[in-house]
Amino acid sequence: MTRMKRLIVLLPIAALVLVAACNNAATDKQWYKPNVNYTAADFERDRTACTDKKSKVLDEDCLKDRGWVALGGDIGPPVKAPDPTTSKGTAKGKY
Repeated sequence: MTRMKRLIVLLPIAALVLVAACNNAATDKQWYKPNVNYTAADFERDRTACTDKKSKVLDEDCLKDRGWVALGGDIGPPVKAPDPTTSKGTAKGKY
């Protein structure tokens, strides 16, 4: 019975450790150079040069200065369509 109690206590702790380890992962971005032929070695060289050695944080501005663009980075925030019922300056009931 003590083994079962130990298992009941250790299983939630192991689950919490696993969840904490997964949440610590940085968000991955994909990078490319538009209209340029490049290799994975080219990106790895620039990524290494743009990563702080102590904190191991990628400086995205450094990559952008080297010509890299985040995939999907050219997509702006969504634009809300205007509400036709509250539009200003238009005659209502024209048609």
